[in-house]
Amino acid sequence: MIWVKFVLCFTTILLAGTKLAKYGDAIAEKTGLGRMWVGLVLIAVITTMPELVTSVSSVALVHSADLALGTLLGSCCFNLSLLALLDILHRRT
Repeated sequence: MIWVKFVLCFTTILLAGTKLAKYGDAIAEKTGLGRMWVGLVLIAVITTMPELVTSVSSVALVHSADLALGTLLGSCCFNLSLLALLDILHRRT
């Protein structure tokens, strides 16, 4: 049963990613913005959604604002650290 759920989630992510890329190209063409800029914004929004859902549910269900704040700050710190590391690695190449 777990493998069925895994395959279902994998297929959903694959299809959603494909659609997201196609719609991102369409948005870039219609707005005149660069494809990289639109992709960056879409990726940022999509990757932030799990943290947002976790934060809202922790406040609404558990009444734990500390958990919500920790999730948001931890995510931001991790993303900035990853960005700094990638920048350092990119400059060396």
